Amino acid sequence: MASSSLYFLLIFLSISSFTLLSQSQTSSKLNKFVLPIHQDNKTNLYVANIYKRTPLLQIPFVVDLNGRLLWVTCEQNYLSSTYHAPRCYSTQCGRANTHYCHTCFSKARPGCHNNTCGLMSVNPVTGLTAMSELAQDVLSIYSTQGSNPGPLVKIPRFLFTCAPSLLLQPVLPGNVQGVAGLGYSPISLPTQLASHFGYAGFAPTFALCLAPNGVIFFGDSPYYMLPGLDISLPVGYTPLIISPLGEYYIEVKSIKINNKDVPLNTTLLSIDRRGIGGTKLSTINPYTILEHSIFKSVTEFFTKELSSIPLVKLVEPFEVCFNSKSIDKRTRV
Repeated sequence: MASSSLYFLLIFLSISSFTLLSQSQTSSKLNKFVLPIHQDNKTNLYVANIYKRTPLLQIPFVVDLNGRLLWVTCEQNYLSSTYHAPRCYSTQCGRANTHYCHTCFSKARPGCHNNTCGLMSVNPVTGLTAMSELAQDVLSIYSTQGSNPGPLVKIPRFLFTCAPSLLLQPVLPGNVQGVAGLGYSPISLPTQLASHFGYAGFAPTFALCLAPNGVIFFGDSPYYMLPGLDISLPVGYTPLIISPLGEYYIEVKSIKINNKDVPLNTTLLSIDRRGIGGTKLSTINPYTILEHSIFKSVTEFFTKELSSIPLVKLVEPFEVCFNSKSIDKRTRV
């Protein structure tokens, strides 16, 4: 069992390989932003309410740590005077790494124009994909100065995709209208913030506090939470590995239980050139997922080391359950 209900994940994102197109010179004071998140009780997914469009409207998005972009459904009731769909082969399409020309056979509306850029949007839970229209519109986010919240700051031409509503079904929270990707890609949310505010001393870094009512910080530490506590100080650090797909991994060399090495095929712990294998961080999967042979070895070894603890009736989705009343409260797993 975890020793605390607060999980803190600090991610340093370097975007030096991307072309940063700053859209305006911004005050040097705007170098840190904050986005509150909460965990959906039914799905365990993390949700952020993000201000978009003109006039501004709060829209709920699932947070996907490894998502390559921000997508939202536009099929119904997308009203904004600042919506724009870039034309094929435009600078915006090049920045999004797409050269596909989108065609729509319905009446023109947000998400449905001809000779605009097409880009794949992905439901991170089901893996379902759909061709979507690349678009630009206003996005606003709260600035912060230390522990004091600041005003909403506007990005006038934030790149995202207009996706069909079928991507929302059936596993995302009922009120959610899209997915906010934080991955290592040219048009993810952190990358576009760093691009827009780069001249203001904004660090290409973000941090997540994954609590039932948590927060995402964009910009460099310190990261203050009430009552004035810098939560970046007590945490441990490990280097990140970026996969060929722009996903975040950590290097795991072995697994220990009761200070003993679990026998397993360690080659499966490393990511290969195709992006297969390795140890990936995720905000989508509520539990740790292991390759089958590793899961089997860990389960058998764990059961052996806790052989003195009686088993109890299984609770889905777990395959082995122990009687918690028989476990010493000082035990850490």
